[in-house]
Parts: sequence; C-alpha cells; structure tokens
Amino acid sequence: MLLFRFLIKNSKKLFLSFCFVTSIQTQISAKGFPKEYYEIEDANKAKEYFFEYMYKMVSYENRLIKKERQFIEDVLTSNILNIDFDSPTFHKLLDIKQKYKIKNIYTLQEYEKKVDIIPPSLALAQAALESGWGKSRFVSDANNIFGHWTYDPAFGIIPKKRDFGAKHFIRVFKSLQESVNAYMLNLNRNLAYKSFQETRFQQRIKNENPDGFKLSQTMLNYSGIAHEYLNLLKDIITINNLQNYDKRFYQSNY
Repeated sequence: MLLFRFLIKNSKKLFLSFCFVTSIQTQISAKGFPKEYYEIEDANKAKEYFFEYMYKMVSYENRLIKKERQFIEDVLTSNILNIDFDSPTFHKLLDIKQKYKIKNIYTLQEYEKKVDIIPPSLALAQAALESGWGKSRFVSDANNIFGHWTYDPAFGIIPKKRDFGAKHFIRVFKSLQESVNAYMLNLNRNLAYKSFQETRFQQRIKNENPDGFKLSQTMLNYSGIAHEYLNLLKDIITINNLQNYDKRFYQSNY
C-alpha cells in the first residue's frame, strides 16, 4: 500500500527520470561513420570515402527538397483560387509553409528562395570542416556533422569546453542522415542565411544551377571566425575539386 502511494505521489518525477534515461540511451547509440572509414590509413582514400559517403546523404535530401519545390510550383502556378482548403493538397502546402517559415502561403517567389537544393560541394566542404572529417566528438557521440546546438538537455550533450554560465548543448541526432536533413533545413529557412538564399535565387533567375563555390562565400554567419571561415571553405572546395560533385549531381537529373 505504501509503495502504491509512493508511485502515485512521485509519478511525474519517475516519468521525467525515465525520459532522461531514454535520452542518455539515445546518445549512447550514436556511432558516427561506418567503422571501416576510421580504419582507412591512406589520407587520400579516407577523403574519397568521406566525400562519397556524404554525397549520397546530401543527394538523398536534395531529391526530397526538389519534390517539395516541384509540388509548390505545380500548386501555385495552377488555379489556386479553386484549392479545396480541406484537401490533402492544401494541408501539404500548409505544412511546407510552416516547415520553411514562409510568411505568405500563396507567394511563389518566397518558396522559391527557401525551398531549394544545397549544392553538394558546399555541404561536403562544411561537413569536412565542421566535423573534423567525421572524427570529432560531435560525430562519434552525437551523429552531429555540422556543429548544431540545442538548448534542450533532453536532446543534447554538454560540450567539453563550454564556457562557464553557457547553457547550450551539442545536439544529438538519431542518425547522420538526420543531421544532414537538419543542416539543409537550417540553411533554407534561417534568417542568418538570407544572403545564401537570395544569391541562390538570383542564380536560378539567370537559369543557372546553384553554385557551391560562390555560395560558400555567403556563409559569414555560420561560424564565429567569419571571413577566415569563408577562406577555409574556398580552400576545401578548390583543393578537393568538390565542384565535380555539383556537376555530377546536376547531370544525374537529381
């Protein structure tokens, strides 16, 4: 009887403890890149493996984005006055509006600026730089490739060198693919990357594919080292010929 009363009285605390333990288990299960990658001793082969592995994940997310973009164009270039507000089509449009933080649900140009692919060369360069070629603690402990933070302890782990009084955590992802998804959504909807979105849109207006090398120079707000960060991205893309991944992606018709 006493045990029953204790369980009733402390049910909320017990539930929160369970959630915390579940969060810790999720963090422990994060494993980063395949084991075989970390066993490659040749630096050039390791780079090739890293880029190929990342390219597959980036291409997958880009194809999903392209489908969303095509859906929007199909809906908003048809007779939108006849849209049934109770239809799955309208609800899907509404979901995309909320996902990308679109202000006006019927403004095609606003969608076109935000719902678009991330050039592979840019994503691969940032992945290499932010993750230490997939070998940082962010990756091994949290499947976090692009250095994302969170302020929710249920979804994060404490950075080793976090400043006194700071409250941010390293965000934990269930998989590397989920990390790539979050990175691309971040670039597409965050106001901090408005320059990226606008520059990419202008390239589209000129009937050009998004250029990862040029767009890398809009990432001023991605890192605290600012212009030095832009130079590092430029070097990684150039030295490793990452624009070939852009060509490969565009030639594949997505």
